[in-house]
Amino acid sequence: CAEAPQIYKHHGAYFLLLASGGTGYAHGVEVGRAETIFGPYEAHPSGEPILTSSPRHLFSLGDPDAGHFEMVNPHSVMQKAGHGSLVHTHTDEWFMAHLMARPLEGQLLNPLGREASIQRMHWTEDNWLEMEDGSNLAKMTFKGLAGVPIDNEPNTDLFDSFQEPQYLLEFMTPYRQQHQSWVSTQKRQGFLRIYGGNSLFSQMNPAIMATRATSFTYEVETLLEFQPNHYSQTAGLGLYYDSNNWLYAHVTYSEEKRCPYLTLLQAKLGQRIEYVNTRVVVPEVNIQLKIGYDHGIANVYYRLEEQETWQVLLQDLSVAYLSDEGVNGMPGEIGGFTGLFNFIGAVDAHQHQSYADFAYYKVTNHSPAS
Repeated sequence: CAEAPQIYKHHGAYFLLLASGGTGYAHGVEVGRAETIFGPYEAHPSGEPILTSSPRHLFSLGDPDAGHFEMVNPHSVMQKAGHGSLVHTHTDEWFMAHLMARPLEGQLLNPLGREASIQRMHWTEDNWLEMEDGSNLAKMTFKGLAGVPIDNEPNTDLFDSFQEPQYLLEFMTPYRQQHQSWVSTQKRQGFLRIYGGNSLFSQMNPAIMATRATSFTYEVETLLEFQPNHYSQTAGLGLYYDSNNWLYAHVTYSEEKRCPYLTLLQAKLGQRIEYVNTRVVVPEVNIQLKIGYDHGIANVYYRLEEQETWQVLLQDLSVAYLSDEGVNGMPGEIGGFTGLFNFIGAVDAHQHQSYADFAYYKVTNHSPAS
């Protein structure tokens, strides 16, 4: 499986750069060289990818989109390195930006999806491109760009108090375009209002505002005001991969007790899982929700107005399946590459008229690089 062809010219020769090996653990970058742009192109003399994560080259792919778990490199944090593009700087340095993934330790599950990395490259005396150290295994670190100091680690935390008309640009909306008819900061000053959409199982107009998870250890929290009056109306905070795989801590309405309550709902490979023992009556309009994520384990908390400390809704719930490999249901397959999202959202499967007001959205990352 070869894709994403790019052609570069260097010292009079043409180089065809290809992504190869599919989207799984056999991913790599291969290169061919020709005297004319139309070829024929000869393969790199090593017969191997010039950049990859796997120490073994997969010559017969069979299914190019399979996970190829047998190609994992047990000695590397970085996996699935491939699909690169070249950069030539004004300082005459060569780099390759490429895709990669970082699985959970001891597992083959990648909750953060495809990520971007960069390697230092160079040209050999006989005009072939290779990594600067002469190997083809992508590295987690390398010597930086000449003359460009790196003073500190990037801040990947997120916070929005919805005081401005424009909310965070990091917000994404699965299966739906953002439009002020269903999500807006204009309806109430200092709040993001989300009108309830279809079920989270639906791929038609769910009302979800989501941001990508970027760390293996983080907390996401919000405060919402919500007054449901029907059991099909919900609003809350959750983790989301796709319409069949998510975790949702939410407020809804109990027709039996005639009052709102907080509960937890999960979707795993399309199966609906209700945690009936987690139900908590919510006598107030305001409630804070928080989910702590730690290497595939979720802890869910809530706090009412009169409470000084966070209360446990559910602890030590495995959500490692919310990953590129965990959502397919077929061993050895890749279910996607978008990675895990955090979200706030609302559902109104009754009349699509109820709404929730969110006072803030906050993500605190504790391990940006591991």
